[in-house]
Amino acid sequence: MRSTGPDPARLDVAAFARARASLEGRTPLARLQRLAEMAVVPADGVASDVAWSAQGLWARPAGGAPQMRLHLVARATVWLACQRCLQPAAHELAVDRTLRFVAGEDEAARLDEDSDEDVLALPRTLDLEGLIEDELILALPIVPRHEACPQPLSFNGEAATDITAADETRASPFASLARLKTGQ
Repeated sequence: MRSTGPDPARLDVAAFARARASLEGRTPLARLQRLAEMAVVPADGVASDVAWSAQGLWARPAGGAPQMRLHLVARATVWLACQRCLQPAAHELAVDRTLRFVAGEDEAARLDEDSDEDVLALPRTLDLEGLIEDELILALPIVPRHEACPQPLSFNGEAATDITAADETRASPFASLARLKTGQ
């Protein structure tokens, strides 16, 4: 059965906003290729879906040109490598943004510079999943990590707490240099 609603892969933003239409859906994380490449396989081996919704908004301020906006909400659990223990760590990503669309790149750049709003040039068609992926990538933590790592980092089969003890028993490479220098 074919859907008669807007196509999220080729969304006509102007018509979507004028109709004050809305869309919602779930997209497998694997389909958002750039985001999926940044993620690691979770402990259970099952990647979550991205739940999203989009709402078209249209307003005509007094004496002004119509303003097209797209309100985007997306949520996903993404597993990333913890930078302390290198084990998978779940991160809840949430996006809740309203984007304003204007006629061209020059106007978008001018308005974006002077405004707190996110202003984009109006495309002929918009890949909504691509926009959702972009926003989720921007929501990723700079340094992913656990609140408290489940186990210490291991090194050559030794726990991190054992590494310092093992290092103390090894001869320092600089000790032999010191002996050469002193003639011993």
